[in-house]
Amino acid sequence: MARSETGAVEKPGAEVPASATLASLLDAVGDTLLRALETPLGLDVPVSELEILDPPHAVSAAPDTMLFGIGVRPASPEAEAALRMAARARCTALVVKLHGEDPAGLRALAREQGIALLAADDEANWRHLDTLLSAVLATRSGPAATGGDGGEWDDLFDLANATAAQLRGAVAIMDDSYRIIAYSTISGQPTDEVRRQGILGREVPEAFQPLHADPRLRQRPQPVRFTGHGALPRVAVGILAGRVMLGSIWVIDADSSLGAEQERTLRDAADLAALRLLRHRNSRDMARRAREQALRGALQGEDLPHAGSLGSHGTGFVVVAFEHAQTETDVSEPDMAHIIELITSSAQVQHFRASTVQLDGVVYSLLPADPSTAGAVGGELAGSVLERIRVMLGVRLRAGIGGHAPALSGVQHSRQEADAALGVLAHRGQDHAVADFQEVRAESFFLRLRADLDAFDAVQLDALEAMREHDERNGTEYTRTVYAYLRCLGDSARASAEMYVHPNTLRYRIKRAGELFGIDLHDPDEALLLWLRLRLRH
Repeated sequence: MARSETGAVEKPGAEVPASATLASLLDAVGDTLLRALETPLGLDVPVSELEILDPPHAVSAAPDTMLFGIGVRPASPEAEAALRMAARARCTALVVKLHGEDPAGLRALAREQGIALLAADDEANWRHLDTLLSAVLATRSGPAATGGDGGEWDDLFDLANATAAQLRGAVAIMDDSYRIIAYSTISGQPTDEVRRQGILGREVPEAFQPLHADPRLRQRPQPVRFTGHGALPRVAVGILAGRVMLGSIWVIDADSSLGAEQERTLRDAADLAALRLLRHRNSRDMARRAREQALRGALQGEDLPHAGSLGSHGTGFVVVAFEHAQTETDVSEPDMAHIIELITSSAQVQHFRASTVQLDGVVYSLLPADPSTAGAVGGELAGSVLERIRVMLGVRLRAGIGGHAPALSGVQHSRQEADAALGVLAHRGQDHAVADFQEVRAESFFLRLRADLDAFDAVQLDALEAMREHDERNGTEYTRTVYAYLRCLGDSARASAEMYVHPNTLRYRIKRAGELFGIDLHDPDEALLLWLRLRLRH
């Protein structure tokens, strides 16, 4: 293999190497996520794009491609066949997960075929890895390297590395939803399992999220020291734009040696990060505002020109509604903004096209879903959101899940069902946090019917009130007996068994109720009205 004037390896017949190399990709993501097992041509080889390997189909990737061997076991014959195909296609590297298997045979074949073999961490999310590497390619390959979201995140990785070098401690940068958006990749610096799990999961581990909600980080950018909690000591500073918190920067201070000068460096890094995050947030917020406007319109049954920003999903949608469960206390405006952001980020982790908006005091999320899984999709979001907000903010929410909406035109109906499910939860009390309308449909109907009947004074039956007063005054059970009889559809034997009385006793009570209170249970309309009132009272 020949080398260019810059020293980069040139494969026979390859195009001019791109500026992104195997070395730059590995440096960008760090060895927590990705490490080299074999690099027979060195690390200074070009990478032009990323592609997913789809065995047993032949590799159709362009030269200098990095292939993701998703589901390829390193000790399997399929892995060897895939590596040979990748080498014939003049790919740069094959990425696999080891899952405890010995890759010795695959490594030897990689050396023989002249193709790099990389190992992704077993717990790494393939989509997360693709996102990070794609951002590096977007900013280091070709004339389109400047501008765009990827460049801003790449700047933050550079900032994290520069800060870690100055402070001699591993650095991580979080946004306001506790997602890890950049981290340092300098080898040899102390680290711990919390950092590793955060990088792999792309967000702060759940047990440590309350630390990131520390109110001191939301005040002036004064570094805050955190010790204990089963992790190495850390110093953190909030990334602020005026009174708005955009995120935070955390540095591991293993020997607690950071002094005033180093803390000043950390504050300066937070100021630089704020500029980048603001630029990203402004561009992101324009699209977000369009989605929110479209979602408000869909929830209210309006036809808006921005509806296309919500996407077109052939499977349809489901609406999940969230509201505060502790009606006796108010949620502060900053906490409400934080709750909306947490719901938004959780929904978008579940599906990147999810949208969230607050309307009439309720927060609604719209997620793509098919008819068979709409309830499960909504339940997954509701469960994760309620627990996360309870732990982080001490606020209890309840969530109602609407039915499946086959198109955007059905979103308003799904919202109405989600609201109805919230109404059932409010009636049940705080012990009930999540309800799927499909499962509480009957209960919702009776609650609405009771409200309608209570508002209609003419429906208050004198006979029913007289019977209840008679029972209270004399210790009789005419009301309970009539209710059991109606509930059992006039089946005296079944009703008497429920009442633990003889059938003749039950029939006598029904007869006497008619004589005493003028109740005619043979009139279907009167019987229906009486049963509804009794049912709704229960």
